Amino acid sequence: MKYLKWQKIFVILIFIFIYGFLISCIPWDLVFLDTMVGGGDTGSHNYIAYYSREIFPKMKWWSPDWYAGFPFLYFYPPLLYYLTTLFGFVVPLNIAFKLITLAGTFLLPIAIFLCLLFLGFKFPIPSLGALLSLAYLFLEKFSIYGGNIPSSLSGEFSYSFAFALFFVFIGLLVKGIRENKYLIGNVLLLSLMVLIHPFSVIVSVLFSGFVFIEGVIKKEAKRIFLYLAKVFGLAFGLTAFWSVPFLALLSYTSKMSWTKALNLEEIFPSSLVIFQTIALIGIIYALFKKDKRIIPIVYIIGASLIPFLFLNDSSIWNARFLPFILMGELMIAAYGLGSLLQQTKKIFPFIFLSVFLAGFIFMYLPNNISYISFWMKWNYEGLESKDAWPELKALVDYLKELPYGRIMWEYRAEYDKFGTPRVLENLPIWTNKPTFEGLLIESSLSGYFHFINQAETTETPTTAIAGLKYPPFDFEKGVKHLQYFGAQYFLAFTDNIKKLADEYLVKLNDVGGFSIYEVPRSNLVEVLEDFAFEPKTNRWLDQSIDWYEQTDLSKPIVFYQNKKELEDIENNLRFSDTGLAEEETVIEIKEIKNDYLSFSTNQLYRPHLIKYTYFPGWQAKGAAGPYLVSPSFMMIIPNKNEVTLEYSYNYWDKVGFGMSILSLVVLVLVSRGALLL
Repeated sequence: MKYLKWQKIFVILIFIFIYGFLISCIPWDLVFLDTMVGGGDTGSHNYIAYYSREIFPKMKWWSPDWYAGFPFLYFYPPLLYYLTTLFGFVVPLNIAFKLITLAGTFLLPIAIFLCLLFLGFKFPIPSLGALLSLAYLFLEKFSIYGGNIPSSLSGEFSYSFAFALFFVFIGLLVKGIRENKYLIGNVLLLSLMVLIHPFSVIVSVLFSGFVFIEGVIKKEAKRIFLYLAKVFGLAFGLTAFWSVPFLALLSYTSKMSWTKALNLEEIFPSSLVIFQTIALIGIIYALFKKDKRIIPIVYIIGASLIPFLFLNDSSIWNARFLPFILMGELMIAAYGLGSLLQQTKKIFPFIFLSVFLAGFIFMYLPNNISYISFWMKWNYEGLESKDAWPELKALVDYLKELPYGRIMWEYRAEYDKFGTPRVLENLPIWTNKPTFEGLLIESSLSGYFHFINQAETTETPTTAIAGLKYPPFDFEKGVKHLQYFGAQYFLAFTDNIKKLADEYLVKLNDVGGFSIYEVPRSNLVEVLEDFAFEPKTNRWLDQSIDWYEQTDLSKPIVFYQNKKELEDIENNLRFSDTGLAEEETVIEIKEIKNDYLSFSTNQLYRPHLIKYTYFPGWQAKGAAGPYLVSPSFMMIIPNKNEVTLEYSYNYWDKVGFGMSILSLVVLVLVSRGALLL
């Protein structure tokens, strides 16, 4: 009894040290400063948090502010931004968002503890796992793959939160299968992961494949399959309002093509080699003892190794699975250390844990941390605290006073002085005007074409879409593309770009290091004088990119879905009936809102190019359409002088909402015992 009491004391002591160390590393005075968080991609996430509040209580909708418009949070999980909005009703939104970015970091140690506890491991293994999770959190070998603090600081905080939930889910899933319990808990955990970040869901699916194969070997395939089917089926149904449109509409996204990354220094980081060695000893020990409790952790590593080793030239980057492998190894290291301690006399584990805890917290971690503290300060002091803020503030104040229009800007790494190189992606927050570049690159078809435009008008382009072939710098051609894309303003920063902009654009003003230009003859709506018809095949996007890279943009391609749509277009085109084709075209924009555009035109029954990204859900009144037209825009054919386009939920949204409501009803009935599954 006394021994169990000491175990509880040491569990509490270990967590005091874990969270004491974590808390001491966070600059809380800066976190609670009402400023916009900066740093890497994180600084661009400000816009997502801001626009989530704008559309509340919706979780997803349409945004006009990046990439000539894009489906907002259709292809990036929305839950953490929704929680930010809710939290923002209690504290300022900036502070709410900063706290959300830290949530995954603080959840991971307790998540590892619970996972090991659910898997049946006894003291001190779960506590050691929680402690060793700090070795991964403070790993500085990479800063984008996810799960560790540098990745969270660079913008992967959603990954970090789902990463932590993953381990709770795996532990409870295994426990649930063994005991035929915890169905509701597992469904809810998996549903949360679906709505927070996809990589944890992918590994969960692969992990379940290993569990099912084990069930086949043990001749328990039917029972295990039914349990897994209930968990994954109900979770899919519960999240169908988001996941069904996500899956059904993936063809309307920009696809990456990632090259496989296998870096030995990242697979075997110097700071983790000692624990990887202990993990190897732990596996040998488990084999010798025939300890099957370790098998689920091995499955985690195996499920992650499959995509890590074999994905290449894929829209999913293999390196994003490395965190699961490394954390799995640390869990096995905790098992190895803990198992050895369990074999010793009762007093020795407490002596060893005391020494190990002190050495780990006060020597190991400080010796392996170099830049995290600086990065935290840089991020959380916020954009408004930077020395360059007055220059940025003057720029946005000037832009705010200009008439509504889309803003294109020269990309430069020097913008990091403002808090992040991506700082201008927040222009919609400050100026109420759209810009073209944004964080959610894959969420819009127009992403391909924006980055082509950027490559032509910027000498140091981001080339952010992996696998896309970019054209050489050509400012004159880039201006033609900007005109076609409906860019009204251009911001130049370097002398050479300013010199070229002086030649092709209309200068408005100089503000700080920026020169602001107007792009002439650039409209959001214009009449198409000519076009070509092509069926919408799997190659339509390649055709559109090829067309866009040509110099002549005078004959865009209308991609019709089927013969019925082709007939619909042809039946609505009646040039000869109006007699207006020879008259001067008069198009007047009446109103522009986030999800709404209205204009008047005197050119009835003639095709009009609407320079908004095509996506199902847009509906036209006073016109036929919209139809998909190159590069990624909409074409409508007015049959009335007053035309409106308005966004609403599409067919797949409605199917998803219906499935979610039905699944919620089923889940409630199951929880109340009114329905047995």
